Amino acid sequence: MYRLVQEEDAEDLLECYSDAASIPLFNSDNCNNDFNFQTIEEMSGCIRFWLDEYAGHGYVRFSIVEKDSDKAVGTVEFFARNESVEGVGLIGVLRLDLISRLENEGVLTEILSMIEKEFYDCFRVDAMITKAIPTAEQRISALLNSGYSKIVGNALVSFNDYYLISRAAVQEV
Repeated sequence: MYRLVQEEDAEDLLECYSDAASIPLFNSDNCNNDFNFQTIEEMSGCIRFWLDEYAGHGYVRFSIVEKDSDKAVGTVEFFARNESVEGVGLIGVLRLDLISRLENEGVLTEILSMIEKEFYDCFRVDAMITKAIPTAEQRISALLNSGYSKIVGNALVSFNDYYLISRAAVQEV
């Protein structure tokens, strides 16, 4: 399940954002830090920043809440890019940060499915892009099996290792 991130999530999320195995998988493209936090104060400050961005209509960060423990185990950030791309439409950018013990194809596929059910309509996007570095094998498998395809070249995004899914592809699956 996911919900808007809360300051009360700081202790739970610190476990994710201080996880040495998770940190390399975080997408910090165009961000002002690498999301490597070691103190509750750093995590709390970041959450306040995320909430300020949400209030200012920059982007939204949701906490991913584990069913069994009711703990925040990661976050999903989402925003729609301002410009439409010919042949694709309006693109949403998805950042998915997850504690390493849950970084497996099954959990990731479940999260992606949950996101895809609502985000196209909520954010009025035609396609979504997300990053998965080459060593993130479980994430890449989840993306490919969910209908994402690797973006070749940099026509859609100026960074490497991005994957795209369109609403049309989801409706065909």
